[in-house]
Amino acid sequence: MEPDRPVAVIIGDSIPRHLVGRRLSRRYRVINHCIPGMTLQKLIEFSLLLLGDVDPAIVIVHCGTNNIASHNSSEIVSLLSQLDATVKSLAPDVKIAYSGLTANGNCIHNDIFICYVNDRIREFCMDRDSYYICNDNVSLAHLSRDGIHLNRRGTVQLAMNFISFLRSTMSSFHTSTQSFRMDLPNYQRK
Repeated sequence: MEPDRPVAVIIGDSIPRHLVGRRLSRRYRVINHCIPGMTLQKLIEFSLLLLGDVDPAIVIVHCGTNNIASHNSSEIVSLLSQLDATVKSLAPDVKIAYSGLTANGNCIHNDIFICYVNDRIREFCMDRDSYYICNDNVSLAHLSRDGIHLNRRGTVQLAMNFISFLRSTMSSFHTSTQSFRMDLPNYQRK
């Protein structure tokens, strides 16, 4: 591994757990620290351990799936705000991207709620000058039999969303590409 490559760390729940860092980017050294059952509260507590001794250039957060049953959207955004402050206190110059929640096949009401939560996360990212990775292209057809976790096609689609994001941020290190970022369909930034 090249020591001069910037580090991108993925933290969160079990949804992106099968993503292989070396397949997501050649320009970044991607570390995947996703833990099944992770909630936003636990992520706030364990962020120091998950980020470790690395000095990440980017942190991608995919968490909230395990919070949707017990929290409303305002509580989820409040927890994201706490997580944002915690990560920025550990790595002040880090760029943070929040990955939108994926479809959930357990109940039709969950999908409506997930869309609403994703809209709130998108607004949160715009207010915080953070990135938002849109996963609206991960549909019910991308879910495994349990209706929550991704099947192979879903994992590939999520990986493609993350790859698009990582490629765009790499180009932003070299040039100012805010208009380029706005043109990509899978994420949005203020």
